[in-house]
Formats: sequence, structure tokens, C-alpha cells
Amino acid sequence: MKPTNDYEALVLALTLAINAPDDAKAQQCIIMAESLAANLSELDVERAKKQASKEANQWINQPI
Repeated sequence: MKPTNDYEALVLALTLAINAPDDAKAQQCIIMAESLAANLSELDVERAKKQASKEANQWINQPI
């Protein structure tokens, strides 16, 4: 999925941070997420966090 706006990009960055294989990669995603969040309302950031959590759980539960 290629994000088409800051909200979608934030959801993706947060999802990647949650599922990152190590702390260094998670930190890179967090830095991107913080930058994207600065362009959105607090409500949109909270929505993105919830969406990212759901998507991260879907990734974890997918069969290999």
C-alpha cells in the first residue's frame, strides 16, 4: 500500500514501528511518524494510532 496523504503515511509509519525487527528500525519509523503527525490534528493522530494498532495485529496474525 502506497500512502496518498499524511494520514495514510502516518498509519504506515506507526504500523512499521510496531512490527520493526529491532529498536533501530523502530526508531527510524518513529522519527518519520513524528514528522507526519505535526501536519495533522490531534484527533487524526489518535485515529492513526488506533488504525496502526489494528493493522499491526493483522500483520502478526497472518499465516506465513
